[in-house]
Amino acid sequence: MDAMLGNIAKKLRLLGYDSYYSSNVSDDEVIFKAKKEGRILITKDEQLAKSAERNKIPTIQIDKNDEVNQLVQIFQNQGLPKFVLDTNTTRCTLCNGQLYSINKDKIMSKVPKGVIENTENFWECDTCNKIYWEGTHIDRLQKFVVELNEKL
Repeated sequence: MDAMLGNIAKKLRLLGYDSYYSSNVSDDEVIFKAKKEGRILITKDEQLAKSAERNKIPTIQIDKNDEVNQLVQIFQNQGLPKFVLDTNTTRCTLCNGQLYSINKDKIMSKVPKGVIENTENFWECDTCNKIYWEGTHIDRLQKFVVELNEKL
């Protein structure tokens, strides 16, 4: 995914899709990684899309400007089913690592006391060790998913 689509990468990760993204890599590096790892390149950059296609890399060139329609375009392009938010497949929004359920006793020093007292379910990234928990952001994300599915 190119540098212009960082928020889309985060949303795809939350929806469980393995999404490589870095804001500080060159187009050549993006092309190299996509080809090496057999990835689909998602970009808003017309020149990058043409370069990827010359390198026989499957490419989705995004022409929408808002996140909802960008994600809808990706899902429609790939013939993917409706969006589903599933904590068993959600990936780390920072590094794309996989999340696993963790007992709150093991993370008490990493999470604010109020969160520990009011939350039961926690997940930790297997790569960067970021801690996640269910909060109001999940409600907002669920509403976002409903909006996406209405457009599919």
